[in-house]
Amino acid sequence: MFTTAAYATVADAGSNNAVSIEQEVTKTPVEVADLPEAVSEALKGEDFAGWEIAEAALISDAENSLYSVKLVKGEETKIVKITAEGEIK
Repeated sequence: MFTTAAYATVADAGSNNAVSIEQEVTKTPVEVADLPEAVSEALKGEDFAGWEIAEAALISDAENSLYSVKLVKGEETKIVKITAEGEIK
């Protein structure tokens, strides 16, 4: 599992108020056989015909989780982000 921390500070030019946001993001490798059925089904659509799954990971923060799937087709590669419900982002 990989963990990344993201930080942001936002300041309002009209005031002296600043808001700091800290968010932890984790990336956990997932075996292709362990992908949710909805994710696997989404990757069977016409847009992905001929593409093979090379690797997958679950990327999560405090609010969201997405599957990041690396697809290969010959020399080409692309990354697809998909929700557990199969919605492509």
